[in-house]
Amino acid sequence: MSWEWSVFLVTLWVAVATIVVLRGRFMFALAVLALGFVTTAGAALWSEARNEQSRQEQAFRANLPREGGPEGYVSSDACRACHPSQYESWHQTYHRTMTQVASPETVKAPFVGLLSYQGQSYELFTQGPEYWVNMPDIERPEQGRVAPRVNRRVGLVTGSHHMQTFWLSDGPGNLQLSFPFTFLLEDQRWVPRSDVFLARFEQDPQVWNYNCILCHTTRPQPRPQGSLENADSRVAEIGIGCESCHGPGEAHVQANSNPVRRLPRRWAGDADPTIVNPAELSPVRSSEVCGQCHGIWSPVQSDEVFAEQGPAYRPGQEMEDNLLLMRPRQIASQPRLQELLKAFPDYVRERYWSDGIVRVSGRDYNGLIESACFQSGTLSCLSCHSNHESDPVNQLNPATEGNEACLQCHGSYRDDIEAHTFHPEDSAGSTCYNCHMPRTVYGLLKSIRSHYIDSPDAVQSSSVGRPNGCNLCHLDKSHEWTANYLSEWYGYPAVAFPAQETSTSASLLQLLRGDAGQRALIASHMGWEPAQEASGTGWFAPFLAELLEDEYSAVRYIAGRSLQRLPGYETFEYDYLGSRLSRDEAKARALDLWRTTQSRPGSVVGRELLIESSGTLMEDEIRRLISERDPRPLYLAE
Repeated sequence: MSWEWSVFLVTLWVAVATIVVLRGRFMFALAVLALGFVTTAGAALWSEARNEQSRQEQAFRANLPREGGPEGYVSSDACRACHPSQYESWHQTYHRTMTQVASPETVKAPFVGLLSYQGQSYELFTQGPEYWVNMPDIERPEQGRVAPRVNRRVGLVTGSHHMQTFWLSDGPGNLQLSFPFTFLLEDQRWVPRSDVFLARFEQDPQVWNYNCILCHTTRPQPRPQGSLENADSRVAEIGIGCESCHGPGEAHVQANSNPVRRLPRRWAGDADPTIVNPAELSPVRSSEVCGQCHGIWSPVQSDEVFAEQGPAYRPGQEMEDNLLLMRPRQIASQPRLQELLKAFPDYVRERYWSDGIVRVSGRDYNGLIESACFQSGTLSCLSCHSNHESDPVNQLNPATEGNEACLQCHGSYRDDIEAHTFHPEDSAGSTCYNCHMPRTVYGLLKSIRSHYIDSPDAVQSSSVGRPNGCNLCHLDKSHEWTANYLSEWYGYPAVAFPAQETSTSASLLQLLRGDAGQRALIASHMGWEPAQEASGTGWFAPFLAELLEDEYSAVRYIAGRSLQRLPGYETFEYDYLGSRLSRDEAKARALDLWRTTQSRPGSVVGRELLIESSGTLMEDEIRRLISERDPRPLYLAE
């Protein structure tokens, strides 16, 4: 309450009391004055509390990336009045909720209790609609002393589908540092952030302003202020808004505020040059709209200009003029990629298979552009996906669900698809993308479909390490088995494989001697229903049990989840973050259960499965294959 209102109320009560005194009622006047002062004081205290709350909220907002602008941007809310259905369909997508301000409406994790990480404790608590952490001030430890404890308010939340990551305001600007825990939504569990990535090392706190901001917001500007410990980051909109795909909308809003211009165009269905509609662009240009976030690229600007202004690309422009896409298959013509490899030798290994095909999630555009279907000039992201006529999860256009996505170009297979697939029409083997877009991409603790569209090739899988669609369903078969069928059905040339590739299941070779990414993919497919139907599940358990004590926590998580999807293991108890002893015990229990329920002579045997005719495991061969693993640490930059 302002001082003017306080003076007014006091004066009012004094005037009332004076009138009462003049009428000879002195004691009543004192009561009136007392009531007046109490009321005024209470109102003043209440008002001051509200003002303090408002000041705190303003200070909190000042520590968040600033929304609004730059010039030309008006935010998604400006689109709602004229495009209510499109606004509503966008509002339901995970694009919008990719980054949000922490609030009771956006936070799905319980902020209560105590978490421990690297010997430090983190106490979660709420204050009204606010989310807080009492934690060690690890960014500013005192020399030789234990880091002091501080209360930090959660500013931003990333994700709303599989998991949620939280960011804490830090520094004199609006720097946002990662909270060292992630909440897994399906598991309803807090886990250390480092244990949801496929990495063998502890990760330093991530800085949202110089990484996540680039693809998880609209029109990002990192804007470091003098050093990376300070930032004045700005975005047109927190989250992925309308203008991320349609470009800046100010000119469009201004032009169409006049109904004389707007309505005739809408009735006639005319294109509007004041805004970009990806559906009206060429397949290449429209796909580049998606590629600005779903691609691996480097900026064209200098580091200083990029840090200040953000990516130069705008929807509708040519990407190559504004973003340098990283394509290992064309490394000879990519000096920027060559520079990165000198500074970061593992840059390609952390993102691509050895043949240059992307292997990490969220970078689908890098796979698509290497595909013959895209290079023919007919296929685009919008051939299958839609932001407005789809489910909010995969955003697949209902009109192109299933095989229709492929049959719109390859219609000759429609009437007799079995003649092409050699599998029953209603089976997983006759689903186009199981063969031509298999799940060879890793991210978010699962396997994901590759957007590199090609045909199964056992020879390539053997040499490159990237699994093929046939062996990801037929987990029990070797590369030679697959090559023989591809030769018989499609005329692939006959090839002689190394002895190991002829006698052992391709999936087991990758699970036992492959890198952590390959192990994660195979473990994931052992929990995939089509693979279980094609391969049988009676031999999966001992090999998933092997991964329960893998050195990579992400691999352990996936193996435990797939194990619990096997018959007889539905209630199997396992904690992928448990002690080494508890994980060893879980492995032993899983093997004992397999031996007593499924390991019978003659039931699931064969050299390909590394199981003797007696039903026992070929332990020596399994250990030999494990000894052949690449010992280099792997970090997949998902």
